[in-house]
Amino acid sequence: MEVSLWIVTGLSFLCWLGSWVMCARFRRVPAVNGERRGEGGPRISIVIPARNEETNIGRLLDSLKESGAHEIIVVDDQSEDGTAEVAARGGAHVVCGEGPPEGWLGKPWACHQGGRIATGDWLLFLDADTRFVADGFARLVRLAEGKPMVHSICPYHSVRDLYEQLSAFFNVTMIVGMNAFTLKGTAARDIGLFGQVMLVSRGHYDLVEGHSRVKGEILENFHLSRHFSAAGISRRCWLGRNTIVMRMFPGGLRDLVAGWSKGTVSGASNTAGAALLGVSVWMSGLFMSAVPVCFGILASPVLAAVMVGLYLLWVLQCGYLFRAAGRYWLLTALAFPVGLVFYQVVFFQALWRKRKGGTIKWKGRHVS
Repeated sequence: MEVSLWIVTGLSFLCWLGSWVMCARFRRVPAVNGERRGEGGPRISIVIPARNEETNIGRLLDSLKESGAHEIIVVDDQSEDGTAEVAARGGAHVVCGEGPPEGWLGKPWACHQGGRIATGDWLLFLDADTRFVADGFARLVRLAEGKPMVHSICPYHSVRDLYEQLSAFFNVTMIVGMNAFTLKGTAARDIGLFGQVMLVSRGHYDLVEGHSRVKGEILENFHLSRHFSAAGISRRCWLGRNTIVMRMFPGGLRDLVAGWSKGTVSGASNTAGAALLGVSVWMSGLFMSAVPVCFGILASPVLAAVMVGLYLLWVLQCGYLFRAAGRYWLLTALAFPVGLVFYQVVFFQALWRKRKGGTIKWKGRHVS
């Protein structure tokens, strides 16, 4: 037993070392040092697909009041609440979206409708549950003034209630799954795009035929990234802390499970092989660090001390990664096996449902 525990502990430590490769180049959107955009800057059209976002859309529009955006378009995706009314009061140009045609999913279709009427030189696609912090939009303007490329930002996760701590592993795997923050940086192959915030020039968007090329994809961001890559268009991902935040599932634990189930399996199947391998190594190491601790009573004092030390190393890494993704508690990192098991349960439940041909109901629609 002692030898087996040493082997598992050693393998876990190697996984811990290797896992740092995935996050070696975390990047936040650069600050603007208080500078403001003057006349003649990039004209940015903001397109917000919104379905049943009455409780969120107002906060996003409030955060954009002093932005100086060229236009703000909210595509009301046949909402069953007051989304359109709240958006109109917030000063947005509200488009009453049509029902998705055959072969289209709701979000790509809403983005397509908004992008079709936008008149700016740049298009900024935003999820309705995001919100800019002070000077956050100015940071995106600065990105548009730089070298032409597609920019994608992962909003910082605003965590309030206890159940939302269970999103930690989902958020981290979403970030590292983009394959954009490894040692290779922007030179890595198969870099993805975050779906919540995407800034793209009008010319680049039209060149790849926009969302019409990804009309039936749940995670349209992954597939759009491939089309940009094929067209020779550079992509860069950023972390959104101090720029833009989100609160993903304020409706409770059931919404959280349904929301992550909707995209977890599709996300894994579309993740670059290197990133998927990295996530697998990371999670394997986490499991291997927790298992020996359970058998600590059978270990020698030296081995027991090593296992506890290794567990704390994993806690430190989880704490770093979780805080990069959102406002997670230290306790979430200390008790990482709880979140890890929850992630695995949701993932394999979603995988089983997908293989059985089942769907998940999300915002009144069934998605596979």
